[in-house]
Amino acid sequence: MNAAVEAYLADLARELRKRGLFASRFVEESRGHLVDAVEAGRHRGLTPEAAEQEALERFGAPGMVAAQFAAERFRVWNPLLFAAAVALGIAIAYVDSRPKWDDAGITAGFLLLSAGLFGLIGPQRPWLWALGIGIWIPLHGILHAWTAGSLAGGLVILAFPMAGAYAGMAARRMLASG
Repeated sequence: MNAAVEAYLADLARELRKRGLFASRFVEESRGHLVDAVEAGRHRGLTPEAAEQEALERFGAPGMVAAQFAAERFRVWNPLLFAAAVALGIAIAYVDSRPKWDDAGITAGFLLLSAGLFGLIGPQRPWLWALGIGIWIPLHGILHAWTAGSLAGGLVILAFPMAGAYAGMAARRMLASG
């Protein structure tokens, strides 16, 4: 293969890592498709450089290909992860709402760590995991006693799962880039 295809594949791998994906298998599969496309162009009478250029143009820009792959990869996982995040968030809120439970630090830690885990698993939508996990305690507080303080407290509580989810996303991207 020529340097242009190898450079394209390196760009594709970098774009995938930006999206938190460890997709060496996808890069190798792309290599196979590009080799086939170059060979088809050469059989049609194109020069090796022209066949390679045509194959790369038809395949698409590395950023676009990586975005489409990431969207497809997470399309199946996102609804499942969201359902799990909501279930976990409701469970945490249930425990927090018990009359004998009075440990805000443990609740905040569970919100932070569980959202971090979801951000690590699904780096595409950290805000969604944070809301799925963290909205239930503020919602309970607002519905139970609607005041400006309950609204402000709800925003403070949401900061913990947001921080966790974005930290998980950042960790996933750091792991993918290394």
